[in-house]
Amino acid sequence: MTLKHPPTSEQRPAKARLFCPTCDHESPLDGDWIGDDTTPRRRLLCPRCGDCVVDQPRV
Repeated sequence: MTLKHPPTSEQRPAKARLFCPTCDHESPLDGDWIGDDTTPRRRLLCPRCGDCVVDQPRV
């Protein structure tokens, strides 16, 4: 029986990552996404292609 070691922090995928559906850019939720303050909604835009990745009501 072989015991597996738990993955190190470098091997574990980061939690709360967003992916752009248009250009496949990925970054953590607090990463390089651009906040759109021109709307009353919470909107995050992709820094690579400008597509909207998050569009939801502010809480």
